[in-house]
Amino acid sequence: MMSTEPHVEPSVAIMGLGWLGEPLAKTLQARGYRVVGTTTSEAKAGRLRREGIDALMWDINEPLPQAWPATLVAQTLVLCVPPGKVDDYAVTLGRVAMLAANAGVQRLLFTSATSVYGGLGSKTEADAAPDSTRGERMLAAEQAVHHSGIPQVLCLRLSGLVGGNREPGRFLAGRRFAGGGEPVNLVAQEDLLCFIPAILARHDWPEVLNVSAPHHPSRHEFYTRAALLRDLPPPQFDGGGEGKSIDGSALSRWLGLDYRVTDWFAWLAARKARD
Repeated sequence: MMSTEPHVEPSVAIMGLGWLGEPLAKTLQARGYRVVGTTTSEAKAGRLRREGIDALMWDINEPLPQAWPATLVAQTLVLCVPPGKVDDYAVTLGRVAMLAANAGVQRLLFTSATSVYGGLGSKTEADAAPDSTRGERMLAAEQAVHHSGIPQVLCLRLSGLVGGNREPGRFLAGRRFAGGGEPVNLVAQEDLLCFIPAILARHDWPEVLNVSAPHHPSRHEFYTRAALLRDLPPPQFDGGGEGKSIDGSALSRWLGLDYRVTDWFAWLAARKARD
């Protein structure tokens, strides 16, 4: 029997059209989504509109409006706003999410961070126990958006972000650090642009998932290789350090998708070869 229900075009609002939000918007548009988004720069909003992305200039550090902007009404809201750019991070994001809930937004995907994990050893989604101010702030933001009134909320705890214009060879080049033996926890932009559309296509969202590639070389190994490939002075490390390793396998199992980056040294070499 033919369905008589009207077709509803999937729609996504992305708050923060930056390193992740902008390429995500373009990826989703190519897959048939209606996409709108925000940026804090009117010049950038104009450029994005010229490139076909419906962008609104909105700085959430300014007093929030009484109601959610009509331009941003969508089925799903993706929050891609890093804590360094927002005053009173948890409270502000909670208020933004409540405005979205009052406007009828049904789902919220929040790009959180693995700073919510403290201590040493392997960390799964159940192990959130921050031991830093940044981690405490991020966990408070997770709790705020979960209590916003939006029916479905998924917090994606992202490991360190690389790819695009984030070149890891420049991160630590020529500097001295402790903890050279600690494992790196990273995720590449190309994996996020594969995983997030697959997440949006699902309706059985869990509350939280880690995103971290399965390869965890030491900081010394990874950042030395990354710097040398870019003809930059390698960092110097003092001592070892056990550190923590983020387990991102639950996401892969749930989606039935493997990480594209499974060897960071091969990824570094391939990135260099493409330049």
